[in-house]
Amino acid sequence: MHSVGGVNGGTGTVRGRRAGGSKVDQAYLALKRAIVSGALAPETPIDKNEWCAAFEVSKLSITTAINRLAFEGLVLVEPQSGSYVAKIHLEDVRQWMLMRRALEVEVVGVCAASMSDDAIAALGQNLAYQKAAIASGDLEGFHELDTRFHHQMTESLSLARVGEVLDPIRTHLERVRRTLLPEPGRPEGTYREHEAIYRAIAGRAPDQAKLAMANHLDRVARELQTFVAKHPLFFDE
Repeated sequence: MHSVGGVNGGTGTVRGRRAGGSKVDQAYLALKRAIVSGALAPETPIDKNEWCAAFEVSKLSITTAINRLAFEGLVLVEPQSGSYVAKIHLEDVRQWMLMRRALEVEVVGVCAASMSDDAIAALGQNLAYQKAAIASGDLEGFHELDTRFHHQMTESLSLARVGEVLDPIRTHLERVRRTLLPEPGRPEGTYREHEAIYRAIAGRAPDQAKLAMANHLDRVARELQTFVAKHPLFFDE
């Protein structure tokens, strides 16, 4: 059985009162982080009693949190059987990747043409932090910087409406990205691709930036197929 305590390293302390939100919200967020991060693998049973003890709440509260996750497709609830972490649906992932690619390739082209010098400098600083995270073996920190790197592009251009579309897509893909992150050589490869994107933006080369972004996102799709072949039980068509 998976230990709630084992999730704490990635989600913060769960026992007692965490700042912000109701206990149901806290349980929901902790469970979601555990699933998205891979701490709870696909088909792992969710022990309601364990989570009730961790958050000092009723089974009804945990059930409410689980139902929210089921609505999001992260949990499978089987009557008379229990609740399990859902497999990753490949067809959904393919469509989210297609939408993300279409949007981010266009966004990076606009960045290369219009991003301010200060915003480009901030992007470069993020890149330096990414390199430091890799050198120290901080995968969690690298992942956060990776996510931030992409967010900075839409935010620096005040593309709020584009962000409203992209953010849910990125959230859906978060579980896949987390699953792939520990693969050997992936952080280093991602860093090199980010560096190519940054250089194209800094060089005010929209076509080069769009090509660099397309190459970056296409590699994720290729790596996913390789990972699926190695771990078929994690996925569902």
